[in-house]
Amino acid sequence: MADKTDLKEINQHHWFLEMDFPCSNKYDQFINWLRKEFCFFQQENGSYLTIYFPNGHVKIEKKAKEENTFASEITVESKCRIFGLKMRKNLSAFLDYIESYHRLSQIKY
Repeated sequence: MADKTDLKEINQHHWFLEMDFPCSNKYDQFINWLRKEFCFFQQENGSYLTIYFPNGHVKIEKKAKEENTFASEITVESKCRIFGLKMRKNLSAFLDYIESYHRLSQIKY
């Protein structure tokens, strides 16, 4: 009996990233920086931010975790595994930078 797996599903690659924010302002700052970082890619800002790239897209969704604590759920979907991994790596490096920035901004002199 033939496997009826959808070819679209076979050619899709998914990666998930998440980052927590202590307040809504920090999340909004993150979204603004992300939009500027990928300003040459088509973007759609509805209930979540979608950034389109060749053969795929990145979806960033705001989730409330606790009172005044938010998380960004980032989904990278790509038809091309290599390019999708490259986008995931770029986003991961960007998240590391943002996390370092927020940590350093809390240091009192």
